[in-house]
Amino acid sequence: MSGPDPEAYFEIRNDLADGLLKGSHQLAGVPETDRATVLRAALDAVPEASAMLRPFPVLFADGGSSASRLAFSCLSAAATFPRATRGRLAELGALTTILFGVDDIADSIAGQWSEREVAAFFAQFPAILSGTAEADPSGEPVGQVLAAWTLWCARFHTYAGAAVHSPNLARQMEIAFTAMAHERAWTTGVEPWPSYDGYLANGMLTILYHTWWAAALAMCGPSPAVAAHWPMIEPMTHLGASSLRLANDIRSFEREKSEGKPNSISILQASGVGAAAAVRRVAAHIDEINAAFRGEVAQVGGELAEIAEGQLRSVSFNGRWYMARDTHAYTVQELAGEADLHQG
Repeated sequence: MSGPDPEAYFEIRNDLADGLLKGSHQLAGVPETDRATVLRAALDAVPEASAMLRPFPVLFADGGSSASRLAFSCLSAAATFPRATRGRLAELGALTTILFGVDDIADSIAGQWSEREVAAFFAQFPAILSGTAEADPSGEPVGQVLAAWTLWCARFHTYAGAAVHSPNLARQMEIAFTAMAHERAWTTGVEPWPSYDGYLANGMLTILYHTWWAAALAMCGPSPAVAAHWPMIEPMTHLGASSLRLANDIRSFEREKSEGKPNSISILQASGVGAAAAVRRVAAHIDEINAAFRGEVAQVGGELAEIAEGQLRSVSFNGRWYMARDTHAYTVQELAGEADLHQG
């Protein structure tokens, strides 16, 4: 990676969160009866995901394919869809890893980019997805992220649901990228920081949960695919994204201080709330959102029951993970150790 030293950046610790959340466990969001299955499924998916993404080392926080992101990304996919095939989990895990790479460009962690360059980068994603443009391989690391996306899209279009849900996936990416442009404007001081509510309305989009689920609906949703399925799951998707944005904020607010990037914790601090009190307030808000989320999930059934269950599993796993540790620096070796530990 070019630009700021990524190794130093991802090593920034959050001692306050660790202290307040002492006793949290990274697998707490996976039912105990499912842990062995989920861990083994994730580990089995890693080699295929690794083969897909190995040519693009910029997608890994330290440039190593055995280190952070890939293991977490496959584990998150397996925790969400524990009965999915290995290939499907590998592709969902690869998508998460690519979205991490998008975030690195937007946040100027992987190099320094002008607003014009970032806008051009964002614009290529829906165009590549729709087949109206080819990736521009020039420029590092932007070229690597776009090349990885091109390869992923080719695999995505083999799914029967892709033809129906691709337009929505493109739309969700456009919405998310507009929100990420707002974040950049707040970070660079072009626009003043938002209110807490304004931040959350934008931040639930930049965590890219909507984007991931627009793809997952095509890959794991009911057959035949119907465009109307998205509006049926959108209310719970908004809530799930909001919950994970705030959980991520608790974990990452110390690191984001180094970027000057707004975060729900830092926004509360700016209003005079102490850091520990801000964390407790955001944690309480997560509990409120999760209650509403579970209510929305309960209303989605029938042919979308598996998607609803997947969202419930996803928010449970990822939210509890953030309470225990960062997504970075979780290695494939650690995943293998967890899988061995949970064997029959």
